[in-house]
Amino acid sequence: MGKPRVLSSSKLVEMSTALPEVVLKEGDNWTNITFKGKGFAWINHPENRAMIKAHHDEREALLATAPAVYEAGWATNSSAWVKVRLELADPAEVFELLEEAWRMTATKRAIKAYDEAGRLADADDHARTISGTNPKREE
Repeated sequence: MGKPRVLSSSKLVEMSTALPEVVLKEGDNWTNITFKGKGFAWINHPENRAMIKAHHDEREALLATAPAVYEAGWATNSSAWVKVRLELADPAEVFELLEEAWRMTATKRAIKAYDEAGRLADADDHARTISGTNPKREE
């Protein structure tokens, strides 16, 4: 088993670019991740922290299961922001949280296109695995 990966603020910014139509607004020590001008994540680089938009129930679950990693941020009637200590967080879990924040912010058309592209990629990966060409293997 390999050493667990540590998530950095710059890696999270890089991960966010996998989501469609993301625009990064950069400051001296921060990055705001947006969709069509609407922010859904904010990253503080010197502190290696992020604030990510979430549903209220999702935030409560994260706070209950990993209080050393997640803290409550601000909240509105429709969303509850989560503070994330990136160096302690599971990168895959943070990407899921980021993807859900994007879904809360993106248009229905963008979400549908993203989902369809994902299904096509999954089908292509499945076909390669069955045919024995370029199978994905866990290491």
